[in-house]
Amino acid sequence: MRLLHRGRPPRDVLRALDERPVWAFDWDGTLIDSIARTKATYREIFRELDLPFDDALFQRHYAPDWRRMYQSLGIPSELWPRIDRRWVEIFETEVSALVPGAAETLQWLRSRGRRIALVTAGHRERLELELKATGLVDMFETAVYGNEVPHQKPDPAPLLMAARYLRVEPGEIVLVADAPDDMLMAKRAGALPVGVLTGSAAARSLRNGGARWIARDVAAVVSPLRDGR
Repeated sequence: MRLLHRGRPPRDVLRALDERPVWAFDWDGTLIDSIARTKATYREIFRELDLPFDDALFQRHYAPDWRRMYQSLGIPSELWPRIDRRWVEIFETEVSALVPGAAETLQWLRSRGRRIALVTAGHRERLELELKATGLVDMFETAVYGNEVPHQKPDPAPLLMAARYLRVEPGEIVLVADAPDDMLMAKRAGALPVGVLTGSAAARSLRNGGARWIARDVAAVVSPLRDGR
């Protein structure tokens, strides 16, 4: 099982990476290095609410759909709107940097004729600001935002919506993301789930979610293709 996290993917995965015309990417923790700020934001909010929080709790319970995280942590639902408001107030004071190599990876894929999509649990208003700030506003052919889907990850709906927008079958898509919910979403939709370790999830969690291969980061995902291996 450890072979899932290595420099070279299994042959069938490498073949799929080479052949599939559409690559979809998550945003937070995959293309943008926002996990540390996300963790610090929740730590501050939970301190204000006198609720327990530490790195182990975050890693164990974090999910792209933060409502699932609140629920799994046993936070009363009447506090959720307050937490959401404070999260925006604290988190959106600055924009995180891209993961090293992220922009170059996307550009390389586009130069090889791949179609690029963004599939994120983040809301359009925040993401559009961050896309502009990071210079990626014109990089994606389509984008699916968390506040514009009927169901959140790990439901396949966000990825299926991206496939409809692009007029492709889900089986033509590679999804690169950092969370188990993303892997499960891709698996349920029929796409190829590829995990990266730049988010909060450990390799085991990504594997349990359905990752077919796990790489260090997005640049490492395409390196076997760039090297011609």
